Amino acid sequence: MNAHHDNAPLYRRFAELLHRTIGLDAASLGHSAIERAVDQRVAAWCADGHSEATLADYWEAAQCSPSMLQALIETVVVPETWFYRDADAFKALARLAHERLAERGNALPLRVLSLPCSTGEEPYTIAMTLLDSGIDAAQLRIDAMDISDRSLAVAQRAVYGRNSFRGNAFPFRDAHFTRTEDGWRLAPRVVDAVRFSRANLMQLDASSLGVYDFVFCRNVLIYFDRDAQQKALQALDSMLAENGTLFVGPAETGLLMRYGMQSAKIPLAFAFHRGAPEEAQLKSWHTAPLATAAALAMTRSQVPARAPPHVFSAQPFAWPDPVARTPFNGVTSFTPRDRVAPYMRETSTPAPPPAHNPLSPAANAARDTLKTAHALADAGRLAEAATAINAYLEHHAPHANAFYLLGVLADANGDANLARSQYRKALYLDPQHAEALAHLATLLELEGDRDGARLLMQRASRAQGAQRG
Repeated sequence: MNAHHDNAPLYRRFAELLHRTIGLDAASLGHSAIERAVDQRVAAWCADGHSEATLADYWEAAQCSPSMLQALIETVVVPETWFYRDADAFKALARLAHERLAERGNALPLRVLSLPCSTGEEPYTIAMTLLDSGIDAAQLRIDAMDISDRSLAVAQRAVYGRNSFRGNAFPFRDAHFTRTEDGWRLAPRVVDAVRFSRANLMQLDASSLGVYDFVFCRNVLIYFDRDAQQKALQALDSMLAENGTLFVGPAETGLLMRYGMQSAKIPLAFAFHRGAPEEAQLKSWHTAPLATAAALAMTRSQVPARAPPHVFSAQPFAWPDPVARTPFNGVTSFTPRDRVAPYMRETSTPAPPPAHNPLSPAANAARDTLKTAHALADAGRLAEAATAINAYLEHHAPHANAFYLLGVLADANGDANLARSQYRKALYLDPQHAEALAHLATLLELEGDRDGARLLMQRASRAQGAQRG
């Protein structure tokens, strides 16, 4: 094999092939990641009876072999998901599903789509959520689709290891899983509620699938280029029933607003409806207002990550104990495999502080204030949430997390100038506040300052790496 720089044109061909096939924008993932995936597949091919082959030989062979292309896709598409990630989306789903059934009765089943579904945690969470809310399995049709045969095989096996359960609140595991020698096996009642199939979002025959009341397509679009995003959104729109709801990832809220979708205004659910006809005609990438984009992403984990496309998940919400001049506690890794969630991080509930080092009264007050603000925002009482935080700041030392949340609330009210100011105050107190960096990057991106957004995202990435270390 020649050196990488000598093979740069061939690597670009592979990147173009992946773009045509699955919509992946190599620049957003990183060209080195594409090269590593190609190298891995070439090594496997050479070990399988082609020891003298070159990269060019592999390219020629891959052009004629769907199985070789699929193997490359499997290498690029690294699944990373767990049960109940972004749990507020599923709480919203349960409420909206009951409202939907109340409106039209039980004559037709509720149709829910998870695409891409990865290794099954997302569609199974959908099933558990709806079944636990009292909806009978006969009233449900849950379709789950993914391009990865390997991921679908894991999903259909329905046995999960420790990595699929994050945080420390697992009542759903006690209710729906049985411990086995190799993990936790999901109950047949839940498994039977989900139908899995192979599908490629970029090559989807949406007309053959019918329409869905609820569509989950989370943390994928952000790693497509604009043409692929538009194609994917057109397919998703064609599958969305009248008054249906589309759930996306936190980093994708601004994207949907650019395309004229309307926020469902359910904090932390990242849910959207079709906009009015005149709004749906807005296709500009630089003119749509930010409005609630970042506010709806008011979560503890919004940090740029670089990794392949279809990362889904959900976990119960738990406010970490705040510490002045530091980012939120309880954050685990800024996962470079978190494929298409540039502003998303994993979180887990922090362990209680040691008995000999209790939280200070100020820290307790800040924690309680943030919890109260979250509860108010969750109820749609954004002004009261902001008032609670401002009242705290009047009598206590400046707090980076408080200013960060004020920025999120300002975004919710469409006040980009105030939001920018609050994020910068948070960063003055804590220059490595990863959430503030990521949200400010989102704001700049939506205003058309892509260079400024990129720099802030790089800072957020470094900040998260420092936390992880």
